[in-house]
Amino acid sequence: MLKQIVLAASCGLLAPMWAGAASIAINPGMWETTMTRDNPMTGQTTTETTRECVTETEFDPRDMMEDAQGCTLDKEELVGDELSFVMSCQMQGGQARMEGAVRSDGDTSSGRMRMNVSVGGMDMSMNMNWAGRRLGDC
Repeated sequence: MLKQIVLAASCGLLAPMWAGAASIAINPGMWETTMTRDNPMTGQTTTETTRECVTETEFDPRDMMEDAQGCTLDKEELVGDELSFVMSCQMQGGQARMEGAVRSDGDTSSGRMRMNVSVGGMDMSMNMNWAGRRLGDC
C-alpha cells in the first residue's frame, strides 16, 4: 500500500497532465525532468531523469486524485507562477498527507513535495524535489 501511494504521488507530479480551476500553464512538447527523493525505507536519496512528450497545457493538483479513492484536495493556492497544495488520503490501516508546490513559466518548471504516511502504527516521511525544462517539439 505504501509503495502505491509513493508511486502515485511521484508519477502524478512528474507527468504534467493537468487542467482545472487553479492551474499553471505548461507548454506542450518534449520535457526533461529530474527528480530527487528520499527513500523512507533505506534513508538513501535517489535522483532520476526522464524525458516525456507532454501534450497537456496545464497543471492542476485535482488531476492527481482522479483515480485515487479516499483522497481529498484540502488546500490550493495560486500566487504568481507558483501553485501550492495540500492533499490527504485515508486508506485501510493508515493515512497520508502531501504538501507541495509547483512553479512554472511555461518552458521550465520546478517543485517540491513532502509526504507523511502513517500505516499500521508506523510513520514515514519522504521529500521530493524536481526541475524540468521543455527541450522542444515532440
